[in-house]
This record gives sequence, structure tokens and C-alpha cells, in this order.
Amino acid sequence: MKRFIRMFLALAMIPGVGTRAALALFPDEQPIGLFSKVILDVTHKVSDSDWQRATRGQTLGSGDMVRTGPRSFAVIKFKDNSLVRIREQSEVTVTGTLQEKKFSKSVDVRTGGVGFNVTKQRTEEEFRFSSPTSVASIRGTGGVFIRGEFDTLTVIDGAVLIHNTVSSDTAVVQAGYTAVSGPDGSLRVRASTREEQRSAEDATRTGDQPRQLKLQLRNPKGEEKELILDYKE
Repeated sequence: MKRFIRMFLALAMIPGVGTRAALALFPDEQPIGLFSKVILDVTHKVSDSDWQRATRGQTLGSGDMVRTGPRSFAVIKFKDNSLVRIREQSEVTVTGTLQEKKFSKSVDVRTGGVGFNVTKQRTEEEFRFSSPTSVASIRGTGGVFIRGEFDTLTVIDGAVLIHNTVSSDTAVVQAGYTAVSGPDGSLRVRASTREEQRSAEDATRTGDQPRQLKLQLRNPKGEEKELILDYKE
């Protein structure tokens, strides 16, 4: 078993192989993602088991719970390469279903909030963030969803459909806008404040953003050539 775990971690970290190939090693367990980053106090709970300390590379199954403490956060990488950053002092439940190769995901935010960079979803697939008051359906975009007395959704890229479960009102939230959804059934969309935009941008920094390093190399003949290395921060 340890050999398979080492193979999984090695594949997950290889550029170009990534999460899809690594998760394929465990088809019977049907993992839906893994922890790509764990900072300070992050715990993980499976079904009726006790809370356990989360570790980088650890897989998550449908129905698993994640909790973060003060000044702590975790980044979950799903099978479709979508990234979700769980902010400090948050608790979420992740679920996923696979039907006829269509992978649908959901993150139920019990407390706190999450930043997200969701890859473009295929036809009939979806990625949802939910609370008792709101459901946000993502097709491929970035932003932050925060649960509170009034839920807030700030979008920094693309568009998100939000639904208030009390009134059944819906609205489309475009980049640069924030939706406020209340337990009284209210739902309004307005331009994001500068602080909301800054907070959303911070929340989507998962540490897995692609970067490039350019090096100028010279061979013994004095000829120069540029070497470009792709990496993740």
C-alpha cells in the first residue's frame, strides 16, 4: 500500500500528469480530489470518524469534511483540476458524483468561506457552492463565496448563477460584481467594492498558479539561447 501511495504522490506532482492520472490509481475508492496545499491547522474528517490532521497529497472522497483554524488554509485540487482555497476558520463538506464520465462537484460551506478557480465545465457538468441560504452554480470562473448572516459572492472572472433557496430568486453575477443573498429571501447584485475585489483576489491565490522562468544560456561558442521553464508557484 505504501508503494501505491508513493506512486500517487509522485504522479500528482509531475507537470503534465497532474491529478487526473494520479487519482486513477484508486478507482475503487473513487477520490474526487486531493489536498495540494495544507497550511498550519487543517483537519479532515471521513464519515463518522474523528477529525484527523490533513496532509498534502491526501485524497478526499465524496462527503468528506475539511476544517481550518486561525491563520490557516487548505487548497483542494479536484479531478478536473479546479482549485478551491478554504479560508481560515472555515468548515466545508465536499461531494462529487461521476455519471457517464460527467463529473459534478459541490462544496457545502458550513462556516467561513472559500476562494475558487474553477475550470470550464463540460456539458451537463457543474460545480456548486452552497449554504442553507444560497446555491452558486459555476461553469468556469474565479471568485470567493462567503457564508454569513448574509451570504456574499464576489466574481473576478467569468460569470456565476446564484440562487436564493428561500425565495427561489436567481441572478447572474458578472466579473466585478458582488451578490448578497439573505435568509429573508432577498437577493441583490451590485458593483464590488475595492475591498471586496482585493479580498476575492487574495482568496483565489492558491499557490498553484502557472508561472514562467526565462533564462539566457550561452554555449561554448558564445551562442545565446533562451530557456523557458514552466512551473507553479
